Amino acid sequence: MRDYVVLISLDAAVTRTVARKLRAEHICCHIEPAGVPAAAVQQPDVRGVIVAAAATGVAADMPQLKDYLQSGVPMLCLGDTALTLCEMCGGKLSDLPRPGGVEQVQFDHSHPLFSDVEDGERYLQACRYMTLLPEAAETVAATADGVLGFRLPQRNVWGLAMQLERNDMSGTRLLVNFCRDVCACTLWWSNQAFIDRARTAITMAAGSGEALCALSGGVDSGVCALLGHMALGTKLHCIFIDTGLLRKNETAQVLDFYSTRAGLDLRRVDASEEFLSALVGVTDSAEKERIIFQLLQKVLARETAAHTNIRLVIQGTNYSDVLSGGAYPLQARAEDIAIIEPVRELFKDEVRAIGEELGMSQQMLLRQPFPGSGLAGRIIGEVTPEKLAIVREADAIFRYEITENNQAKRLWQYFAALADAPDAESGYVVTLRAVQAMDGSGGMAARLPSDLLERVTLEILRRCPQVRRVMFDLTPSKSYTPVDTL
Repeated sequence: MRDYVVLISLDAAVTRTVARKLRAEHICCHIEPAGVPAAAVQQPDVRGVIVAAAATGVAADMPQLKDYLQSGVPMLCLGDTALTLCEMCGGKLSDLPRPGGVEQVQFDHSHPLFSDVEDGERYLQACRYMTLLPEAAETVAATADGVLGFRLPQRNVWGLAMQLERNDMSGTRLLVNFCRDVCACTLWWSNQAFIDRARTAITMAAGSGEALCALSGGVDSGVCALLGHMALGTKLHCIFIDTGLLRKNETAQVLDFYSTRAGLDLRRVDASEEFLSALVGVTDSAEKERIIFQLLQKVLARETAAHTNIRLVIQGTNYSDVLSGGAYPLQARAEDIAIIEPVRELFKDEVRAIGEELGMSQQMLLRQPFPGSGLAGRIIGEVTPEKLAIVREADAIFRYEITENNQAKRLWQYFAALADAPDAESGYVVTLRAVQAMDGSGGMAARLPSDLLERVTLEILRRCPQVRRVMFDLTPSKSYTPVDTL
């Protein structure tokens, strides 16, 4: 094992920003959830701790912070945890946070943390100042109105009640200074270093046994399968479960790349009738998802049992899955079978970078986000073979036009959904959805060219005569926050 810093997550967006900055600078960080016990930061290879929180001006509820302080490891508390640290050590805060804005922030450049970090304008989401610092604490960051940051020199602990701006090079420099100069971390992290470590971990976890990996066609499970293949060769058995809920030509594409081109031991399990039968009469989307995940669990357990020497299950969980609490259907069937999640601490774009390093095709790398329930999640109402055929064809038409007109790279997601027509006339309604989204924020409907939408509409009506209407969804995502405009 090589040295690393522990990144404790109290806010998903802040954690994502910090982790990406660190890894881009070749610093290894292990992400841990809020509440992780102090033992996680007391490992021999841990060089420091960064606590990543939002900066709302309200002290974070983090009782474990006192235990981290006792570890003796250098620590940097960002955002609201700096306020918690201040109060915990005997300091006091201003009465109430006030609305933020752009402020002139000055840093104490006598400390190595702020070497080459420029003073100047910083965007502060909220302002909550420290009116009384803990005993022996030193002021290290302040505006004209008050103290934003302090240092506890006897513990080598720092608190900054602000966030680092995403595109601020000084923010990146501050993180590098902390890890390299304060914590004495070595700059060893790279995609190849990750691949080497993952390969070793998979080999050790499998031991003398064999491993199973469920391929969904997505980039996460695909990268895990390629890593497993590098580590175990023919001792890795990959399973692709054809649920009958996949997009057009998806099965052929997955088999062509992973089996024919990459040389994996991949077996297609045709369970489409099993899944369609289980969904008969089901209209609620949450119930569809539950049924599909349970059935996936059943099929995978059945396939695992068919291989008597399986000692390891490889899962494609990434850190976005961890943050969202998303369920994964595969579980070990016995105590002698271990589970390994090679890309658990990586975000989706980092997983794609690893996939590119491993030689994954662009078609597999850039696969559109797809719900775990497949096309069943894009059918309003009961799932039937007829509806699946229609939504599959409509989706293929839409995706073809998007890619042919060079629109795909700027879109986060684009797809077709299906519902029954609302009037007395029998038939269906296809809804087209294309979304642009910024990292960590809500999405907005993309402004696609009208001639593209017209071509898609006419082609869907021509090839899917059961469809009566085609619509384009302009609704912002649920996480979108509207901004008042004049």
